[in-house]
Amino acid sequence: MDLVLEYGLYNTGDKAALKVTLDDRHSFPTQSFEIIKGLLNVRFERINPGANATHSVIVRPRQFGVFNYTSAQITYTSEGSSDIRVGYTNAPGEGYIYRLKEYERKFAPKYIYWVVFFILIAPTTLGSLLAYSKSKNKYEELAKKKN
Repeated sequence: MDLVLEYGLYNTGDKAALKVTLDDRHSFPTQSFEIIKGLLNVRFERINPGANATHSVIVRPRQFGVFNYTSAQITYTSEGSSDIRVGYTNAPGEGYIYRLKEYERKFAPKYIYWVVFFILIAPTTLGSLLAYSKSKNKYEELAKKKN
């Protein structure tokens, strides 16, 4: 089961961000994940003030179980400055990667359980309905005979 990663970089400052790099290679190492589409290290030449840039990557896990997702690192320089600034994305933290069979067992609709439930409950419900119907008809006939 593939994971789709979407990064959104927003320039909230009043100057353009130049030579912006997004590096998430340490979060999704190649021994644990196969890159299906996209890059985990990408560069944007310029993000204007108030603008944004998005980037998507599709990865396929090679291992299953608990995995710790860390932050991606963002480096950039401001327009008019040569200082390199470093920032980090928010990290989702620890997550669980399911095998496909395990995922389907846990999250798939449980139609068969509902069918079995209705088959098991039907005799009790229908039996009660039949007893009520017989009793009702019996007392209605007695009431008619009295009048």
